[in-house]
Amino acid sequence: MVELIITTCIVAVLASIALTQMRDYTRRARVSEVVTATGQCKNTVAENYLIRDSTPDPGTWGCEGPGRNTKYAGRVETSSNGVIRVTVENVDPLMNGRHVHLVPARSGGSTPMYTPADLGKGVQGWICGSDWLPVRNALPANCRSDTTTFSSGDFH
Repeated sequence: MVELIITTCIVAVLASIALTQMRDYTRRARVSEVVTATGQCKNTVAENYLIRDSTPDPGTWGCEGPGRNTKYAGRVETSSNGVIRVTVENVDPLMNGRHVHLVPARSGGSTPMYTPADLGKGVQGWICGSDWLPVRNALPANCRSDTTTFSSGDFH
């Protein structure tokens, strides 16, 4: 009887670890889908940096609107500097309503681009991340930058 109780306890501990890992894996997969859903908007912003000659208003880069092709990406918004903000939806209560940011960057991928100074130049990379640590932890490894400084911009 004692062996049965000990075995049951061991199975319960292993099951709790497995459930936690499964929840984290599911969360990461869903948040990765949010990042993937920004592909079209990234292309649009990159093209606009090359062709525009004046600073656009927030929300006028041409890719804003509801999330596309996924139920986890909510509204897509842009700032006047081309920073893309996507709202996380339907992931879990901890993540819902939070944001993923993609910031156009110069060569090296670590220096952000700003309008109007960088208009006419090509976007060389993207600074990807979130302004909230639990979202950053769920993002892919190459997308875990702290984008708090870019989250306070005017988005539409």
